[in-house]
Parts: sequence; C-alpha cells; structure tokens
Amino acid sequence: MTDRARHPVLIAALCLLLLVGVLIAAVSFGASGLSIRHALWLLFFPDASPEAALVWDVRLPRAVLAMLVGANLAIAGVLIQTLTRNPLASPQTFGINAGASLAIVACLIAFPSLKGSGTVGPAFAGAAGVGLAMWALSVSRVMNELKLALAGVSIQLVLSALVQAILIANNAAQDIVYWLAGSLSAAQWPKVWLILPFSLIGGGLALAGARHFGVLALDQTTGLSLGQNARYTGGVAAMLVVVLAGSAVAVCGPIGFIGLLVPHVVRRLAGGDMAVVLVLSAIVGPLLLGTADLVGRIVVFPAEMPVGVVTALIGAPAFLAILYGRRAR
Repeated sequence: MTDRARHPVLIAALCLLLLVGVLIAAVSFGASGLSIRHALWLLFFPDASPEAALVWDVRLPRAVLAMLVGANLAIAGVLIQTLTRNPLASPQTFGINAGASLAIVACLIAFPSLKGSGTVGPAFAGAAGVGLAMWALSVSRVMNELKLALAGVSIQLVLSALVQAILIANNAAQDIVYWLAGSLSAAQWPKVWLILPFSLIGGGLALAGARHFGVLALDQTTGLSLGQNARYTGGVAAMLVVVLAGSAVAVCGPIGFIGLLVPHVVRRLAGGDMAVVLVLSAIVGPLLLGTADLVGRIVVFPAEMPVGVVTALIGAPAFLAILYGRRAR
C-alpha cells in the first residue's frame, strides 16, 4: 500500500479511536456518579440494577442516536455541496433543515397526537420542497456561490420566523420549543430504530454511488464525456439529501453546521476523492456531534445545553471564516 493510499486509512483509524473515546464518555458521564469501569462493565454485562437500566435505556440510545444523526448530516452535507458545486452549501444554509422543521411543527400543532414515525413524512415533504427550490436556483446559472448561499440563509431565516410565529400564535408546548433548538435529551431506542433504516439505506446508497456523485462536481460537458447522466445522478443525490437530513430533523430537531463543517474538514485532511470524503465524513460527523453533545452536558452540569446550541457556537464562527475565505479569492 502506498503512502497516498495509507494516509486516509490512518486518518480514519485515528477518528474511529476518538469516536470510541467519545462513546465511552457518553455512557459514563452523568449525575449518577458511575465510574467509567462500572459503566463499561454494565454495558457488556448488564444486570437488573437501576444503573444498568440507566446505561442501556438512557445513555446508550442517546450516544447511538448522536452517531446516526451526525453521520446523516455529514453525508448530506457532502452530497449537497457536490450537487450544487457550492462549498457553502449544507442542509442548514440551504434551508432544508428549516423546511423540515416548519412542516413538522405545523403538523404537530394541527395534530397534537402525532408522534414517532408520524413526523417523518412531514419532515421529508418540508425538506424536499426547500431542497427542490434551492436546486433549481443552483442550476439556473443566475447566481454565483456566494449569492446562492445567502439566498439559502435568507430562506432559512424566513422559515424559522414562520416556525416562531406558529409557536407563538398557538402557545406551543415547551417540549416543541426545546426540540427546535436541536436536542438529543429525549433520545430513546424507538428514535434509534426510526432513523436507523434511513441512515443505512441513505448512507449505503451514497457510498455505493460515490464514483457517480463525484462526477457531479465537474462541469456538465465533462460529465457527459464520462457517460454521466447528470439529471438522473443529481436527482438521486437530491433524494438522498432529503432522506438523510429529513430523518435527522424528525428525530432530534434542526441541528446545524455539521453538514457544512465536516466536508471541509475532511477534504483538508484527506483530499477530494469522493469515496474517501464520504467514508471519513460518516466518521467525523458522529465524532463532532457526539463531542458537542458531551460538551453540552458538561458545561452547565447538572443541567444541559441543547446540542444544537453547541454546534451553532462552534459552527457560526467557522462559517464566517469559510465565507470570508471564499470572498478573498
């Protein structure tokens, strides 16, 4: 194996090692005072004690959900940046998260008994509507990268304002408001089982089609010369973005900046090969979101800060740095 081929493997191995460390910390940390050794023992050898129930029914599903949501958002970010040829694109900056949130909140207000899998349909519909509009703008050739990103942020702000208006007009419950901040605090196994098939199918198809999706980053003439059906491939990529981002919003609310930052970090570390970027993003995304959730549980302990707030505090300065870098070129 050459040094060039070994480089991404070493990065992946290091990120996986860090991810294991975050998982161990996630199932060990809390108000109960469980030691790391005791928590790990209960993880592999559970008994009927309350401590085992705490590890298996509270902390472990939260950690697993963070991994799945982080992977979904990171892969969706890679695909949407490739599809639009815009490094400033992400499910948040293009308003896809906000579209899914608006659809879910409207349905929850109209149908208060809606729960669990019932939120997936509205999430997909809202994400698809905004995603289709942004894709149409991206292929219209009337906007450059910066204008398209600003248009996406504008749409996101308008949709977020509509969500707030609906909540205020209907005196919405506090749990919906907390969900809108992007939170993993209500993580349970049913939410893991809900998102798992979308993560496996969406992530699997993205990895399987990595070579085809990589051609989307090239101009249309080059793509045609390589036998690429840009419309079909772009349609599949857009569908996967909706599935991955929509399912993530459905289970834990709109968490931002993972889809924007992770692809940039991965490309800086390992280059632009599409397959490598997707695989590493599926590792770095969970690592970043899991770490952010852990930070949110520690900084205001024994209370906790929603993970969406933590990612925003990290991501907003990074987004401005990326934006400044693009304008400086």
